[in-house]
Amino acid sequence: MNIDLKILNTNEKLSKYFVEEYSINEKPISISFRKLIPKLNNKNKYTHLIHSYPAKLIPHIPNFFLNNNYFSKKEDLVLDPFCGTGTVLLEAMISGRNAIGADANPLAQLITKVKTTYLTIEILELYFKLIISSYKKLRKPEIPDVINKDFWFPLVNQKKLGLIKRAINKTTNGEIQDFFLICFSNCVKKVSYADPIVAVPVKLNPKRYPEGSSKNIKAIRRINNIKTIDVFALFKSICINNMHRINTLQNLNNNIKIISKDARKLTKSLITNELIKDESVDLIITSPPYAGAQKYIRSSSLNLGWLGLAKSNELKLLDKKNIGRENYTKGELKKIKTGIYNADKLLEKIYSINKLRAYIVGNYLIEIMSALDESIRVLKKNSYLILIIGNNKVSNFEFNTQQYLTEYLVSKKLSLKFKLIDDIKSYGLMTKRNKTADIISREWIIVFKKHM
Repeated sequence: MNIDLKILNTNEKLSKYFVEEYSINEKPISISFRKLIPKLNNKNKYTHLIHSYPAKLIPHIPNFFLNNNYFSKKEDLVLDPFCGTGTVLLEAMISGRNAIGADANPLAQLITKVKTTYLTIEILELYFKLIISSYKKLRKPEIPDVINKDFWFPLVNQKKLGLIKRAINKTTNGEIQDFFLICFSNCVKKVSYADPIVAVPVKLNPKRYPEGSSKNIKAIRRINNIKTIDVFALFKSICINNMHRINTLQNLNNNIKIISKDARKLTKSLITNELIKDESVDLIITSPPYAGAQKYIRSSSLNLGWLGLAKSNELKLLDKKNIGRENYTKGELKKIKTGIYNADKLLEKIYSINKLRAYIVGNYLIEIMSALDESIRVLKKNSYLILIIGNNKVSNFEFNTQQYLTEYLVSKKLSLKFKLIDDIKSYGLMTKRNKTADIISREWIIVFKKHM
């Protein structure tokens, strides 16, 4: 797309251009948000990097729509029903909006809470010294129920992690404890045998590569380093970096809150079943999970265990609460219809080849539609819903998620204002699930308006 940014020098003007251009031929408009907002290419901006997490949304996209009076105004309430680690919520906070979010993963909830909570660097430094002092005195570690911990961690690292965990719990509480637990959690995978470049834990195995090759040597070196790594020095380094990140929030004071564990049931808080009011949200920006593209709970399993958020026997139950999951019993597999004509035609073809894959993506669509119904319920009239989604391949067929969800939302009387396409350069989103899947390499940004 050739846009003269000198003429369209505000986000509002550019948004109007998108609406007008799309109305002419109804063709998606290609754009690079990284080029549009280059200042955010500095990855260490605010608290976005406070903790690693798979398939994180790039901040450029919500930044554009939130620093933009076309879609909302300062002090408005923004919702992300699939908030993950709070990229949208943090950008809402930075832009002077209030924000609420929902996510099924307790780790994501905790990261979001810490990421959007300002604590003075003086108080963090004070408690940091207390943790260090306590760690030096402790002899008995606090080792929780972590799935296959002897497989993933050397015994010496288990002890060091257990001592850090005990020191944090002994000397801190509340929001301060949450901060240091997130720093602790960010150590976990780094001191394990898990391959650092794969989101889902996969144990490093030098034998996968030819003996003497660079990858073989690198894997052997990393395994040896894991056995001798100074775990507490790593924890200290992460704490120092994160304290500086938290300090950048000092002039931001908007209301940010995780309200629900389920996008299909938006409650007033995590501890109540009372739903938030109809038509109470000014803007929705969300990037739902992809159809079978990420195993969020499995990816977080080691962190969830060490944080005490989920025992090893609770992980399967937690996974069942996630939309886009892949684990189903044979008894659950059946032909499934979504009510979306083109999706159902494709599901018939996939079912004849692979019943499991057909059920995974079919049930995914049904659950996403249920979540979208809930989003429509809470969105105010004449307000916008911005959906960020990608397509992928299932059994060698393109699963056109963006089109299916577009058809569904239009059927619910939302008007389609425009579609944008942004090529992805983030390996967090470029996922290849299996031999018949495909790399997700394009992000669709679809803007709807509720009139009814």
